[in-house]
This record gives sequence, structure tokens and C-alpha cells, in this order.
Amino acid sequence: MARELNRREFLKVAALTSALASVGRRNCAQGDDAINIAIIGTGEHGRTLLSYLLKLPNADVEMLKLFLDLSPKEEATFRLPNLRVAALCDIYEPHLKRALDMVGQLVATYDDYRRVLDDKNIHAVLVATPPNTHKQIVLEALQAGKHVWCEPPLALNLEDAKAIAKAGTQAKTVFQVGLQKRYNPTYVHSVKFMRTGVLGKVSLVHAQWHCKTSWRRPVRDEALERQVNWKLYRETSGGLLTEVALHQLDVARWYLGALPTSIMAWGSLVLWQDGREVPDTVHCLLEFPGGVRMTYHATLTNSFQASCEIFAGEFGTIYLSGATGVLFKEADAPSLGWEVYAQRHRLGRDEGYMLVASATKLLELGKEPGKEGIGERLENNEFVIALLQFAMALREGKRVTAGALQGLEATVLALKAVEALATGSPQTIKASDLQLG
Repeated sequence: MARELNRREFLKVAALTSALASVGRRNCAQGDDAINIAIIGTGEHGRTLLSYLLKLPNADVEMLKLFLDLSPKEEATFRLPNLRVAALCDIYEPHLKRALDMVGQLVATYDDYRRVLDDKNIHAVLVATPPNTHKQIVLEALQAGKHVWCEPPLALNLEDAKAIAKAGTQAKTVFQVGLQKRYNPTYVHSVKFMRTGVLGKVSLVHAQWHCKTSWRRPVRDEALERQVNWKLYRETSGGLLTEVALHQLDVARWYLGALPTSIMAWGSLVLWQDGREVPDTVHCLLEFPGGVRMTYHATLTNSFQASCEIFAGEFGTIYLSGATGVLFKEADAPSLGWEVYAQRHRLGRDEGYMLVASATKLLELGKEPGKEGIGERLENNEFVIALLQFAMALREGKRVTAGALQGLEATVLALKAVEALATGSPQTIKASDLQLG
């Protein structure tokens, strides 16, 4: 096991890696088509993004084509973009060292994001810092001419979120928000399928996220407790509502094609009595136009049935979880014609039909979707697809799936839930909440 760097050693390595990265960037300037990316914030999620960046070169290009929304011409000319991790930045040395170890070679390391922005050879930044820091970093990155990926929520208050969204819409560079489920091939396929009317009139929606984990990370220096465990404190986090629920509430808004008219939320600190300030269990009730209501709950106390979203209508139900999408039909639902080819999936006493994102293309290749299940793999991973779309937007000018306005809407949903929990009263989304001015 590699020994841990002390501060003096760490700074020496940082200086050396910065110098070596400069040499590499000079080579890039001489004809290399690499997209040089810096990750600002190398905590748990920043390292998740880093891990997929490092895995991308091993992806099966032909399989990737099944899950990217490409025209025939684009598909014929598609090549894997050269995404190069050129720099890592974090104010917490252990996180930065872990990220550097993942890369496995020397790259530039910084403890001040402004040094990343000063580097003219960095093309894009992935901002994965705590949300209360996003505004300053994102605005300065866009002003510096960088392409920006920002993790949601955009911010922890509406004013900052709107400032980021406005800057994102006005930027001449690419601004993408990491609404990960918007890039999930199964979800993208299923929403199109749902909009054909297969469910008939939608009557109810449910979503949940269950994972028994404390979210607390060990800290040697108590002075750094709030910095390392930022998810647990109100100043730096909305807890489960901004870190988890945001993504699933966004799925409901996306699938139903409407914002909720009212949001109520409740929260309790049930298990993790350790000084944290945010609940370990939350519940929400959202009302959508047409009398449709959504129930939601998330907890850090239990892992039963993990995570899912469910859309129920008069003719059937769509169940979504990770790379799995299933249609459960009602007895009086009309025939769809493809059921005979579909792979079956059982959930409790009910049996449904798998919704395979690549079904049409598999059929064109002479394969049967029901017998050619894709499952969980690198090429249909939502982070991989999101990173590729970001790269294609940089390289080819393609429009991003989740941009500033989608990011603002998702952030507003989560912030309204936080406000409803804090006040104990239902919250509504006003037109002015989404106006950028």
C-alpha cells in the first residue's frame, strides 16, 4: 500500500505534475485532438466521474452507437472522443491524492480552482464541489472561456441558481448539468415509449431511494469535519432532498411534461444521531396538473428495494430502476405487437415486458431484443453517455440533453422541497422562480 503524502511531499508532487502536464499540453497543441478536462472537486462524486473518464477508452464503439442518439450520418462517422484528464483540483489533500492514485500517472494537481481556470490549455471543467460553492466557480469558469459541467443542484438558494442558469444560457461555451438520469438510455427510451400513450391516462407516480449508509466520512482533524462531511449540514447541503431526490423528482417532471403545482415534504432524523443537521429519512408529496400525485421517500436507514420510479396509468405501469425498464400491462390493455419478442421480467407477483433501449437497432441487426439483453454495462451507463454527450457538444456543437434551464428546474424542485420541509407548509413554483431576468 502506498504511504500517505505529508504536505511538503504533496506540494512537491503537485509542482512536478504541473510541470509535466505543461509538457503534455505543448504536445497537444501540436496537433493532438484531445479534450483536456480538469475535475474540480475530487470527493466521492468527482472520483465517480473520474473513474468513467478513465474507463472510456475501453468502451466498445459499436455498442456505444446503440445508445447514443445519432443520425445515420453521425453514426457512420462516429469516433470515440479523446477525453484527457489534464488536471485535478481539491482543497482537501486526501481526496486529491486518491484521485491522483486513480489516474495512475502524473497530472497537474491544484488546491485552488483559479489556477485551473488560468491554464489556457484546459478546455473543460467538471465541477463536483459542494453546491454552496458552485456559483463562484461556475461563473468564473464560464468567464474564463471554459466548457463547464456542473453537478446539480446548481446552488442552495434560488438567487444563486438563477445566476448560474443565466450565465449558462448566455455562455459561448458548452454548459451541461449532470442530471444523470436524463442520459440513462433506458430512461430516454422509456419516456419516448410512454409518450406514445401506452399507459393511457397516467394516474399516479411513485419514486424511492433506499440505501443504508451514514454518509459520514472519517476525519482526522476535527477542524475539517464540516468541510469533509458537507452533506450533513444545512449550510452546505439540502441533504437527501438536494443530493438524491432532485434527480428522481426531475424524472417525474420530465416524464409528465409538467412542473408540479404543489410540493409538501417531511423529514426525520431516525437512525444517525451523530450531530448532523439534515434528516436521514424524507417523504414528499407532489401534485401535478390533471390530478396526478407523486409520492416519494428516501432514507439512509434501510436498503430494501433500493431505488426506482413508477408511472401508473389506465393501461399499464412503467417501472424504472438503473438500466432496467419494465412495462406491466393491465388486462384490458391493447396489444402492442412486440410482446412476443420481449424478454419477460417478474417483480413480485407481476410479470412485465423489458423495455430495451437498443431494441430497434438490435432488430435492424437481425437480433431479438428479448434474447439480446444489454443489462448493466459500460456502454449504456448514464455517466458514460453523459460524458460522451458533453464531449460531442464540445467537438461537434451538438446540443446537450440537460442544460441550464433543465438544471434550474430540477434545482427549483429540490429547493421547494427543502423549503416545504423547513416550514411545514406546501410550496408552489411560481413563474418568477424560473425567469432569468
